[in-house]
Amino acid sequence: MLSKVPAVEKVTHMVLLSLICALVTTAVTAILSAWDGISQAQALPAGEGVVTQWLSITAQCLCLFTPLLLFSAGVVFFIGNSKVTRLIMIGTFACLLSLPLIVIYDHLAFGWTGRRLFSLLNTSMASQLPKLIPFVAGGAVSMFIAIVTATIVIPITSLFCSSWCLKRVKPWRNVMKLGAFAPLFVMSWCFAPLYYWQQSPQGAAAIERQSSAHPFYVFGLLEAPTAGPVIELGRGDTPPIVDGTNPATRARQRRVRIAQAMPSDPAGRLPDVVVIVIESLRPEVIATDVMPNLTELAEQGIHCKYHFSGGNATNHGVFTLLTGLEPIWFDTAQRFDPGLIRWFKSIGYETGFFAGANDWKTFRMDGFIREEHFDEYRVNNRNGIASDRRAVELASAFLSDRSLTHDNATSDCPRLAIVYLYGTHATYQSYPTDQLDQPAADDRYPFPYPSRLRDQVWNRYRNSARTVDRLIKPLMQRDRVIVAVGDHGEAFLEDGSIGHGIRLSRVQNMTGAVIYCPGTTPRMITRPTSHADVLPSILSSLDIKLSDPDAIDGMSLLDATDIQLSQRYFSTRNYLEPDYGLIGPWTQQANKPFAYRFQVSINTGIATAINAIDERGLKTDSENLETQAVAIKKWQAMLNRSSNASIQK
Repeated sequence: MLSKVPAVEKVTHMVLLSLICALVTTAVTAILSAWDGISQAQALPAGEGVVTQWLSITAQCLCLFTPLLLFSAGVVFFIGNSKVTRLIMIGTFACLLSLPLIVIYDHLAFGWTGRRLFSLLNTSMASQLPKLIPFVAGGAVSMFIAIVTATIVIPITSLFCSSWCLKRVKPWRNVMKLGAFAPLFVMSWCFAPLYYWQQSPQGAAAIERQSSAHPFYVFGLLEAPTAGPVIELGRGDTPPIVDGTNPATRARQRRVRIAQAMPSDPAGRLPDVVVIVIESLRPEVIATDVMPNLTELAEQGIHCKYHFSGGNATNHGVFTLLTGLEPIWFDTAQRFDPGLIRWFKSIGYETGFFAGANDWKTFRMDGFIREEHFDEYRVNNRNGIASDRRAVELASAFLSDRSLTHDNATSDCPRLAIVYLYGTHATYQSYPTDQLDQPAADDRYPFPYPSRLRDQVWNRYRNSARTVDRLIKPLMQRDRVIVAVGDHGEAFLEDGSIGHGIRLSRVQNMTGAVIYCPGTTPRMITRPTSHADVLPSILSSLDIKLSDPDAIDGMSLLDATDIQLSQRYFSTRNYLEPDYGLIGPWTQQANKPFAYRFQVSINTGIATAINAIDERGLKTDSENLETQAVAIKKWQAMLNRSSNASIQK
């Protein structure tokens, strides 16, 4: 059909379609901004109005289309009617029609991850989507239907409009057809660069951080703030290394394997221990008006106010918690031999694991969370509050010698129970009586959600934390050692992203932590602490020593001085990208970075500084690479310490 159309009419149709797609892209951007709740007029300085922005977006689209149109027009005029010409025209039409859709997809990707659509992070995120299917709720389904509908309706509408316009200009002379549109493209190439050249720094900052950023940002022609240089993906998917080529790594692994737990009084009765892991726990919700039971425990125990998980996802966080090791060891054989379980069993503890979820294998956690490690292992498929409540009931029965499945229910052995609760994971379920923070998003809230709903989703999260606090109260008997920690944090757009596992940042890698030990003086720690500190703290509270205390990375918070805590170095890990953040004395200093971003190979022992980041996880130039490299070498020296090394932990 295209072969029967005159060349001028073909080119005219392409030009008309490009103009319509540019206008549609501008309209889509405006709609997305309104849906997101971003007031662009308020975000921009006086004189940089919204109308000017819309004109700029249209101009940018035409700038992007110009090379494609010139190439296609040249093919049409110089090659004529041929199969190649038809294929090129079809490809041109497809590219023109795809731009509004790319803007929509970019908006959703940027709103979720804080990165543009065409980024390595979002490619990695796409590979993880099948794992997220169990978490899909009604709002996510509605969002998917809306996207599919837009993907179908927008191209059809654009083609219809361009065909309608083509009929109206058909009587025009050929020179008029082409000459009427050429000035628009010329003005576009002048206006778009001029707009950015004259733009104030405030205006540029307002645009580059918006999820509906201009097409030049979407396609990477203008760079928005990022975490820094991209590093290669894939290392996190390597099989565990039993004997790496790095001698220091092999030595450390041998020491962990042969270290033994030694109670000071082998004949004495040790108290029960319960470790409560709360999904996506933000430290801010450990407050009287949200989690009064946990807050009361914090006032009676050790409350870590600046606490880091081993990573921003469950696998690295729980690994660090159960092993006392930094997250770099996750890709080694240590993932299959959690020290917490092995050492407590060796001194006579019966162990139990109780969870409101059963996806350990999906996220590579079945090495350290599996039935063979525990005397009693009870997990449930995710079922909102009901599965969490069931996990708490089973753990309470286990700790109270009323276990229905354990053979030695009447034994006098002390017990260690690990309880994992999912209530504060999206979609943040809560009892109606706990929904005190209002207005709160309902079960139908979209995901990823727009900025205008952020406070409502945050209130919904706070309500879910209130319900979890109610559920865990029966576990908090004060004759036990009680640990209550999050597996990681959760972002509610503070760092430009939603959820966790997306970037190294304060809200994703930091979490709440409370350690209660009977008879211990209450203490609030405001220096950085780590999940790796939990295991040595529990051992210290029970007066249990390791035959090789330096075999693990953490330090006992019962014994640590403020000076020791202020001078230490430790790492926290990213999930979707193979980078780490180094935490150190600079982390809490004004005008200093939040963390040093680096990459490291456990196999070779090579660590490389990448850049410094702020609390949002964005690149900052407040520290040079040489200083970062020195700090990373100090961290490695601690990590690879020899048995007689005198290193202050």
